[in-house]
Formats: sequence, structure tokens, C-alpha cells
Amino acid sequence: MTARFTVLASGSGGNASLLELDGFGLLIDCGLHPRLLTARFQSIGATWERISAVVLTHTHTDHWKDATLAELRARRIPMYAHPKHYAYMERAASFATFNAAGLTREYADGREIELTKNLTCRPIRVSHDSVPTYAFRIDGLDELQPAPAWSIGYAADLGCSSPELITAFAGVDVLALEYNHDELMERASPRPRFLVDRVLGDMGHLSNKQAAELTATIAGRSGEGFPSHLVQLHLSKECNKPELAAVAGREALVALNPATEVITAKQDVSAKTIYLSRRPNAENRTAARVKRAAPKRVTTQPSLPGFDSSDW
Repeated sequence: MTARFTVLASGSGGNASLLELDGFGLLIDCGLHPRLLTARFQSIGATWERISAVVLTHTHTDHWKDATLAELRARRIPMYAHPKHYAYMERAASFATFNAAGLTREYADGREIELTKNLTCRPIRVSHDSVPTYAFRIDGLDELQPAPAWSIGYAADLGCSSPELITAFAGVDVLALEYNHDELMERASPRPRFLVDRVLGDMGHLSNKQAAELTATIAGRSGEGFPSHLVQLHLSKECNKPELAAVAGREALVALNPATEVITAKQDVSAKTIYLSRRPNAENRTAARVKRAAPKRVTTQPSLPGFDSSDW
């Protein structure tokens, strides 16, 4: 059961990643205009016809677009999101018809979503100022072993780590993690003070140093050879450089898993595609499986800040 994972775009200009398995295509966030998504699909040999579902991390508008929601409705592609996300999205012009088409699917904190018999996704709430924001642990399953054949940990926006996130991401094959800014560059930037404070705060974004520390902690909990790939997400154009992020990531892994490949995702082109299948040492991963449970229905109205760009 070989899968492939590609970050199509990552940054304040729009975020989207694609996981493909056995004819099922899962789009993680849809923060690009449909025209741009079409071009990114073509660049990796994919098409809209391969997209089976979308899962949304949060409602900052670099992670979803009204026009893309309309495209999903036209193509009958469902979206998984938290109920508070949908309450926020009600203001979008295309949401009423999307909802009326029966394409909304809800998830809840920590409750595993069964996308197919071989693919599950577990939301983990993280600290970010679009409330609520989620990271995801995605597991590929087969009939050979009870442990996952492969796993992805995906966290694009967060201001700080948590024990729950570390536990959830232990043992993943692909660690896709925000490396947003270099702290010195952020502090020296001409940005207004309130924006700098926002980025540096616990509800903002991870610095290279914070992300490297989290990478090392997760790798230390994961077993030999895990993760096989570190994918660096959501780099700031103004306050980071790809080479700074890459050095931080490699240094975090050098004493633990020096063979880990570091991929720094970009805004304007798709990243290198990662192919995933059961590894010979898959049983050495340390993360435990969780029981599946039906998501709870939540109807409370969200209180979200008016930030459109999560690179701020």
C-alpha cells in the first residue's frame, strides 16, 4: 500500500498538501485559488478527479478560500472540519450552497476520523490564534500488522508545543512541522510591535529554534530511524531563510536520526513528493494506536480574531 505525500504550497500566500493512497486523495487545507491548485496538481501528475476529501486545520484565509469551497461543491468533494470552523465560514458566499449539498463533515478533538478502511486522521488541538486550530496525525493501515504501516504528523501553524502533540507525533514517518521565523530576524523586522509580539507569543508561530527543539523531542520519542522525513512548513518570507530553517532542522536530528531527509517547503512550487510504504522496522515505532470513536457534535459559536495572514 504505497502512498505519496506532497506539500503543494506552504506559507502566508496559501497552504495545501496532498496525500494519495489507493485512489483516495486527501487535501490538507485548501488555501489556494482553484486555478493555482489545478496547476500544482498538474505539476505532480495529479488531477481534481483524484481528490476525495479535504481536512481543514483552521480558518485563517491562507488555509481555505471561498472560491475553492465553491470548486469543492461543484465537484462534490466533502470537507472535514471542526463545527466552530463551519460557524465561522457561514459568512462566506459559497458556504450555504456547500452546506446544503451535504458536503460538510465534522471532527472533534482527539477523535479519529476513518477516511477509508486503510486511512485514518486524528485531530490534535494546538495553540494558535485562530481558535480552534488543529494538527493531524494520519495513519496508513494494512492487514499485516496492528501498528500503522506509515504515519504522517502535520502541524502547519502553532505558537508552542504541548505534551499531547509530542505523544501524538511520536513514531511518525513524516514529520511536517512549522519552521516559521528566525527570532532575530523577526525582532529586527520593520513590522509593527503588536505583530512581532503576536508571532513570538504562544498563540503565534514556531521559530526555527522552537521547531528544532520540538523536532528533536519527537525524534527522541520515536524509535530508531523515525522520522524518515522532516518537512518544514510555513516559512516567513520576511523573517526567515530556507537555509536557516534547514540547518536548524538538520542539527536537531544529527544525533538522533542523521539519515532523516529534510525538505523545506516553498510557497510558489510544490515540494518533493515523498513515497510511503511499510518499512522493515515499522514495528519499532513507539507511538500507540488510539481507539476510534464517533465525533461529538459541537454547536457553540467561535470567537476568532480578524487576522487574514497567518504569516503575521
